[in-house]
Amino acid sequence: MCGRPSLKKWCLLLALLAAVAVLPFGAMACAGDTGDLMVYVEGPDGLLGGAKVVSISQPEGQLKVTGITVESGLVTFEGIKTGEYTFSVSRFGYEPKEVSIDVRAARPQALTVKLVKTAG
Repeated sequence: MCGRPSLKKWCLLLALLAAVAVLPFGAMACAGDTGDLMVYVEGPDGLLGGAKVVSISQPEGQLKVTGITVESGLVTFEGIKTGEYTFSVSRFGYEPKEVSIDVRAARPQALTVKLVKTAG
Protein backbone atom coordinates (compact mmCIF):
# COMPACT_ATOMS: atom_id res chain seq x y z
CA MET A 1 0.00 0.00 0.00
CA CYS A 2 2.87 2.40 0.76
CA GLY A 3 4.65 1.67 -2.52
CA ARG A 4 3.28 4.63 -4.49
CA PRO A 5 5.03 8.03 -4.11
CA SER A 6 1.77 9.83 -3.22
CA LEU A 7 1.02 7.36 -0.45
CA LYS A 8 4.55 7.34 0.99
CA LYS A 9 3.92 10.71 2.65
CA TRP A 10 0.77 9.37 4.30
CA CYS A 11 2.54 6.23 5.44
CA LEU A 12 5.34 8.31 7.00
CA LEU A 13 2.80 10.53 8.71
CA LEU A 14 0.87 7.54 10.06
CA ALA A 15 4.09 5.93 11.32
CA LEU A 16 5.08 9.17 13.06
CA LEU A 17 1.65 9.53 14.68
CA ALA A 18 1.77 5.92 15.87
CA ALA A 19 5.20 6.48 17.43
CA VAL A 20 4.03 9.66 19.20
CA ALA A 21 0.90 7.92 20.49
CA VAL A 22 3.02 5.17 22.10
CA LEU A 23 5.43 7.55 23.91
CA PRO A 24 3.23 8.24 26.96
CA PHE A 25 2.75 4.52 27.54
CA GLY A 26 6.51 3.96 27.44
CA ALA A 27 7.00 6.71 30.01
CA MET A 28 4.40 5.12 32.29
CA ALA A 29 6.22 1.79 32.10
CA CYS A 30 9.44 3.49 33.25
CA ALA A 31 7.66 5.27 36.10
CA GLY A 32 6.94 1.86 37.66
CA ASP A 33 10.68 1.28 38.03
CA THR A 34 11.04 3.68 40.97
CA GLY A 35 9.97 3.59 44.58
CA ASP A 36 10.05 5.59 47.80
CA LEU A 37 11.88 4.62 50.98
CA MET A 38 11.58 6.09 54.48
CA VAL A 39 14.43 5.23 56.86
CA TYR A 40 13.93 5.73 60.60
CA VAL A 41 17.02 5.62 62.83
CA GLU A 42 16.69 5.07 66.55
CA GLY A 43 18.93 4.53 69.52
CA PRO A 44 18.23 3.12 72.97
CA ASP A 45 16.59 6.40 74.04
CA GLY A 46 14.43 6.98 70.95
CA LEU A 47 14.66 8.38 67.42
CA LEU A 48 17.99 9.91 66.35
CA GLY A 49 18.38 13.06 64.32
CA GLY A 50 21.70 13.68 62.60
CA ALA A 51 22.34 10.09 61.54
CA LYS A 52 23.97 9.63 58.14
CA VAL A 53 22.33 7.11 55.79
CA VAL A 54 24.36 6.21 52.66
CA SER A 55 23.84 3.47 50.10
CA ILE A 56 26.97 1.38 49.72
CA SER A 57 25.37 -0.75 47.00
CA GLN A 58 22.39 0.06 44.81
CA PRO A 59 20.75 -1.13 41.56
CA GLU A 60 22.67 -0.59 38.34
CA GLY A 61 22.15 2.93 37.00
CA GLN A 62 21.18 4.38 40.39
CA LEU A 63 23.54 6.97 41.81
CA LYS A 64 24.60 6.65 45.45
CA VAL A 65 21.74 7.61 47.77
CA THR A 66 22.65 9.68 50.81
CA GLY A 67 20.86 11.69 53.47
CA ILE A 68 20.85 12.85 57.10
CA THR A 69 17.97 12.12 59.44
CA VAL A 70 15.98 15.08 60.72
CA GLU A 71 15.25 15.54 64.43
CA SER A 72 12.44 12.97 64.23
CA GLY A 73 14.95 10.32 63.08
CA LEU A 74 13.62 10.17 59.51
CA VAL A 75 15.23 10.51 56.10
CA THR A 76 13.19 9.93 52.94
CA PHE A 77 14.42 8.85 49.51
CA GLU A 78 11.81 9.44 46.79
CA GLY A 79 11.87 8.16 43.22
CA ILE A 80 14.83 5.82 43.61
CA LYS A 81 15.25 2.81 41.32
CA THR A 82 13.65 -0.40 42.48
CA GLY A 83 15.95 -3.20 43.54
CA GLU A 84 18.33 -4.28 46.29
CA TYR A 85 20.09 -1.61 48.38
CA THR A 86 22.58 -1.90 51.21
CA PHE A 87 22.85 1.15 53.46
CA SER A 88 25.49 2.19 55.95
CA VAL A 89 23.91 4.03 58.89
CA SER A 90 26.11 5.96 61.29
CA ARG A 91 26.05 8.70 63.92
CA PHE A 92 28.69 10.01 66.29
CA GLY A 93 28.58 8.10 69.57
CA TYR A 94 26.94 5.00 68.03
CA GLU A 95 28.18 1.82 66.37
CA PRO A 96 27.68 2.01 62.57
CA LYS A 97 25.37 -0.56 61.05
CA GLU A 98 24.74 -1.97 57.58
CA VAL A 99 21.22 -2.95 56.50
CA SER A 100 19.72 -4.20 53.23
CA ILE A 101 16.29 -3.74 51.70
CA ASP A 102 14.62 -4.54 48.38
CA VAL A 103 12.89 -1.33 47.24
CA ARG A 104 9.67 -1.96 45.33
CA ALA A 105 7.43 0.29 43.29
CA ALA A 106 4.06 -0.76 44.71
CA ARG A 107 3.99 1.54 47.75
CA PRO A 108 6.36 3.54 49.95
CA GLN A 109 8.42 1.33 52.22
CA ALA A 110 9.73 2.01 55.71
CA LEU A 111 12.91 0.70 57.29
CA THR A 112 13.82 1.11 60.96
CA VAL A 113 17.48 0.88 61.93
CA LYS A 114 18.46 0.55 65.60
CA LEU A 115 21.89 1.83 66.56
CA VAL A 116 23.77 0.89 69.74
CA LYS A 117 25.83 3.42 71.69
CA THR A 118 29.59 2.97 71.55
CA ALA A 119 31.33 1.84 74.70
CA GLY A 120 33.20 4.50 76.63
